[in-house]
Formats: sequence, C-alpha cells, structure tokens
Amino acid sequence: MFIKEKILLLYLNLDIVLFKKSKTMNQASLFSLKVGAMKGLFFTILFFSSSFAFSQSAINILDLYHDSFRDSKAYLVTANANIGDYNFHANIGGVSFQAVASPSRQLENRIISLDFEDNQMIIKAGNVVLYSNLPVWQLVPIVKYVNSPYNVAVSQLGDTTRNLGAQIRFHPAFLDNLLGLRLFQADLLNLTDVLWDIPIDSQRRYILAQSEQGFKPFKDKALQRNFYERLKSGDFTTFVLTDMDVNIVFDIDEYGLRFSGKPYYYFLKSAMDSEKVRQIKLKMENCYSEIETNARIILRDKYNSALNPRSNLKGLLEALNKQKKESNVNSTATRNLEKALNDLNALNKTTNAELGVTYQYLREYSESFKSYWESLKKINPLVFAAVENTSKWSAFFRYIKSSNPESWSRFVQKVENNARWDAPSIKTPTYSEINYFRYIEEKEKTNR
Repeated sequence: MFIKEKILLLYLNLDIVLFKKSKTMNQASLFSLKVGAMKGLFFTILFFSSSFAFSQSAINILDLYHDSFRDSKAYLVTANANIGDYNFHANIGGVSFQAVASPSRQLENRIISLDFEDNQMIIKAGNVVLYSNLPVWQLVPIVKYVNSPYNVAVSQLGDTTRNLGAQIRFHPAFLDNLLGLRLFQADLLNLTDVLWDIPIDSQRRYILAQSEQGFKPFKDKALQRNFYERLKSGDFTTFVLTDMDVNIVFDIDEYGLRFSGKPYYYFLKSAMDSEKVRQIKLKMENCYSEIETNARIILRDKYNSALNPRSNLKGLLEALNKQKKESNVNSTATRNLEKALNDLNALNKTTNAELGVTYQYLREYSESFKSYWESLKKINPLVFAAVENTSKWSAFFRYIKSSNPESWSRFVQKVENNARWDAPSIKTPTYSEINYFRYIEEKEKTNR
C-alpha cells in the first residue's frame, strides 16, 4: 500500500482546523478549547516510542518494530479483498491472493491428492507421485491461509495512533513467521531504497531460512534507477499486490509440478466529487465568516488581523478566553460563535465517503507495470520468490480444497501435527519508521 492518505478537503485551499470539543462543553468553557491548526492536505508521521516496544529488525533505512499489545487481535487482519471498493483501499489494502488454479488439459481428468510425510509434501496425480521442494516455513502458513475464510495477507492501514492495535497487521497464518515478513516487504514497493535488501536482526545478521542461504544484496544502480523512474511516472494513489483474475494453471513435466500465471500490482487513483467539495468549501467559509464576525463583537478594539480564524483559530480562542475572564461578553455573539465552531467541527469530521471519494483502477499503467515483474525478482529474488510461491501454491491448494475436500482435510491435519519448522523464529513488525540518519549515511555512500 503506497500511503494511508486523509483525503478530507483534498482540493480546498483553506486552512484546515482541527479541535477537540468536550462532550459537556458550555459557554463558560467555550474559549478554553485546545486547538491545533494545519494547512491543506495533511499527512501525519508519528514517531512513537514505548516501554513495551522493541526494535526487531531493519531493512536498510527502515526500522521495524514489534509492540506488545494486550489483545492479540490487535496484530491481525481478518478480511477479504473487495478490490475496487472504497472501504478496502482506504482501510485495508496491502497484499491479497484469491486465485483458484486449474489443471492443464493432461491433468484435468486426474484425481489430485496430497500427503505429508518426513516433513515433505507429496502430490499424487493419478499414478504419478511428486515430491515438492516447497520449504516447510512457506508450506505451513500457506496451508493455514487457504484453510481460513480470509484472503488478505498483509495490511499496513491499521491503527496509526498505536493506541489499540498495530499499524501493520497480518493474516493469522502469516503472523510472526518469516513468510509474513517476506510478504510485508513486497508491500513496500514505493520504498525503493529498501526493496533490494532484506531484514537484519538486532545483531545485524540477515534473517534467512536454511533454504535461502547465500543472499547477497543486489545493487544494479541502472536497473534500480529505471524502476524508480517508472514508479515516479505513475499517477497513482495506492496499489494492491494481488492475483485477482490471473489464470494460474498447473501441469507436470520432468521437473515436477509447474505453474503459469503470476501475481501483479494493481494500481489505483483516488477521485473526488468536485461539487460536494465545493459545497463543503462554501460551508467552511461561512463558518469562518461567522466566527470572525462574532469575535469582532466580543473583542471589539482588541481584534486584529493576527487573530484571523482561518489562519490562527487557536490564538483567537485564547484571546476570547482571556476577554471572557476580564469582562462580561456579549451572550448573543457567544451563542453564535459556539454554533459556528460546532458546525466547523462537524465539517472537519466529513468522511471520505461523504465527499464522494472513489478509487479508479489504472488499467493501462497496471498492465504496463507487469513487465517489471522479472526485474523485481532480479532486484530481490528472496522476497518475490516467496510472493510467487504464496500465490501459486495458494491457488493450487484452493483447487484441491474444492475438488478433493477429503484429501485436503487429511493433508491439513498432517501438516499441522507433524511439520518441523525450518526457519528462524521471528516477530513480524507492527509498525515501521524510516531511520533518517541511516538514510543520510546511505546517500553519502551512494555519492562517493
């Protein structure tokens, strides 16, 4: 997911003022409101530290943290991807696989069944027996993923305040394991500085499974630059890594089971109902005018241009509060001012749905970006091999789950009871932050 944006009043050229109003506010407390002011579209970056948090790892310039929450549900996303739906792209996004594979012509009449022995998956297609080389650290989460009712694997649009939940959330199958960490990194497409690297632990060692040994960071500057420029040229708001509508077909050759079809990035752009925005802009201006008019009545000669509510509502309310303490204030003007502030507060709570915000699929850009998939695999073979495995094996397992449910149920039980883990134990991140000191260091290295 590119970034969680607050689209409220995206195209307004007014100062946006946010303030909290007490549930029991009255005239006596009106001018004691705590306020804050921002101009235009706002993006909030929270630098958060907690005695309950620790740095689990880092990917190049990105620090990864894991919080200890009271409720384990805070770490989880249990949802299905309704791609194209506003609520999905505004509140979930991320990585989601949903394709169901189909057999090739030579396999379409064969009964496909699964077994699990000696920590290895066995595939039987009629009289043909195949032994899969899919490592257990990928097999187990993928099996649990397919056996669940949910298809969203990773979301970075969780609790950005970090009071109740995690900013980065995982499907239960990918929580606190290496495959979940790999899928999370595939959702960092916009951070090209970290895309070619993989996480290190607190001892600055690469976090690797036995099947991934021998990793070396890929530093093809020309390819990375070309990739960066292609992303920069895309007029998109968000993206989803998915295999929706991908035709994944499985077949057998001399090397075993093989697949066709690959996942891809689905790019979208937010759009807004300009007429609804115009109406809200007009209402906001009316509120500011009403506030200014009544403030002039209350403050009289103490009012000046520095107290303009459009740019300095906080200062104006402080002046009004001081005036209230020094002398009686005009009661009619006070009531009118209170109503205007309440109306402004309501307007600032306008939801994106009420603004008519939608997400439009950028078909041409998404289709053209598919040609970069092989480059992505070259830039980071570990991450995108894990992505491909998750997509194609999930699709294959969904086919088995549907076509041979008895075999699927026995297979799931054997995997859950007998699988021996073959990857390091980790905690998946619950939030991340760019380490700007490391960013500067990396840029200096690049320029040498």
